Amino acid sequence: MRTTEVTNDYGRSSRLADPAAAGAYLFAEHTIEAGRATPFGSHPRDHRSFVVIAGRVRLETPHDDEPPRTYGSLGGWHALPGCVHRIVNAGAEPAVLVEAGSVLGETVAGAGLRAVPCHCPDVSDYTVHKPWGDEVWYTRNLPDVPYALKRIRMTEGHQSSLQSHRRKLETNYVIEGEATVLSGATAPDDLDAVIDVGGLTTTVHRPRSGWTNPPNDLHRVIARTDYTSIEVSTPELDDVIRWQDDAGRGHGRIESEHAGGRS
Repeated sequence: MRTTEVTNDYGRSSRLADPAAAGAYLFAEHTIEAGRATPFGSHPRDHRSFVVIAGRVRLETPHDDEPPRTYGSLGGWHALPGCVHRIVNAGAEPAVLVEAGSVLGETVAGAGLRAVPCHCPDVSDYTVHKPWGDEVWYTRNLPDVPYALKRIRMTEGHQSSLQSHRRKLETNYVIEGEATVLSGATAPDDLDAVIDVGGLTTTVHRPRSGWTNPPNDLHRVIARTDYTSIEVSTPELDDVIRWQDDAGRGHGRIESEHAGGRS
C-alpha cells in the first residue's frame, strides 16, 4: 500500500487505496489534531462512511434536528448524499478515522454548500461469525451502494481460507496487531486445481499498513497476533471461492455464519 500524506488546516490526510482501486471506491485516513475540526462539507452524489480508529470525535451538522454525536474507537456513521457535516476532535489527543465511500462526484465545501435537512445514521453492527474470528459489516444498513465497509478481527494462530474473488476488489488496512498475507498469483479456471501455497508471495503487515487484492488474486491472511483491520471493497461480499479452508467450508455465503447478525 502506497499512501500520499497531505497536511491541512485540521491535521493531515492520506489516501489508502492502491491505484488498482482507482474509480472503484475511496479509502482515506484523517488525523484531526486536538482542538481542530474539519471544514463543513458534503458529497452531493456520494455516500461516505467514517469509522474512528483512535481518539474521540464529534459529528456536527448545521441542522437543529441533528444534534451533535460523539464517537470513540470503532464507532462511526454514514454521511448520505448531500449531508453537510464536519468532524471535531472531542479529546485531548489527536483523533484518527478512516473514510470510505463511492466516487461518483466531487466534495463541496465553503461557498458552494447548500444546507439541506438530512440524517447521518450510525454504521451497522451486523456481525458475521467466522471460524477464525468475526466481521462487522458496517454498510449493511446502506442499500444499493457501490462499496462495502467492514471491520475484521482474527484470533492469533488462525488463518482465513485460501481464496479468490471473481469480481470483488478489496483493500485492507491493519489498525491493531500483525498479519501475514499470502498473495501474488492468479486463481486457475479449474476449481478442482491444487494450489501450491509455497509459491505465493508473503508480506507482513502491522498497524497503519495494508494491501489490495484485485479480482482473481489468490490470497490468505494469517494472524501473527490477534489483529483487527478495516476493509473497503466493491459490494460483492458473497463472492468467495475457497481453494483451501481449515473448517472445510465451501464457496460463497455460509448461512450459519450469519445467524444472529443484526442490522
